[in-house]
Order: sequence, then structure tokens, then C-alpha cells
Amino acid sequence: MAKEIIESKPLTLAEVKSTLTKRGKKAELSYIQRVTLDHTVKFSSLPARTAKSLVTKLTKKYEMEQPLAIQLVDIAPTTADELASFLARAPRTYTPDEVSDILELLVSSMKKEAAKKKK
Repeated sequence: MAKEIIESKPLTLAEVKSTLTKRGKKAELSYIQRVTLDHTVKFSSLPARTAKSLVTKLTKKYEMEQPLAIQLVDIAPTTADELASFLARAPRTYTPDEVSDILELLVSSMKKEAAKKKK
């Protein structure tokens, strides 16, 4: 039986992890859902709330398209060169100061979460 798509929206890995974790507590996950959850556990480094907040900041403050902001939050580049390779595809050009600010925002968020995990 075919499944109907009720809603479609881009999510960060952290949001997918949160959604599948909640769903897994209510009912058994399908094979694809379990594989997806395993992937998100391995590769998402931020809580869903923090990831969503970062996406919002990037889209509003830097006029960034949501898919690009989600990709940046998921991958979390740590150098200006890494970040520049993602921003090269953006429809607008970012100034060196904006690139530096975006990088600082991403790196500081990752450091804060790493510090929370150590406690």
C-alpha cells in the first residue's frame, strides 16, 4: 500500500534524530527509519533545538537560503576555506566579514555543545 506524503520540509540531522527517537518510543521503527536514526546518532552533533536556532539565525541574519543553512549546520565547517566552498553555491556573495561571522557562529555553537557534553 502506497503511503501518502502529508508534509515535506527540510530538517537538520538533529531534528530528524529527535523525531525518530520520539517515534521509536511510541512504536517500532521500520528498517529505513532505524538506519536513518543510526546515521543521525553518528553524525549529528547538536541538539535539535540548537540546530533549528542556528538555521533560523543563518537564514535571517545572513539572508541565506534554508537548504544551505541546514547543510552548514549539519556539516559544521571549521575553517574559512571549508565554509567558502559551501557559500560559493549561494545565490548571493558574502563579504569576508560575513564569512568570518558565520564561521564564528558555527564553531562557537559546536564548542558550547561539546562543553555541555563533558559536564
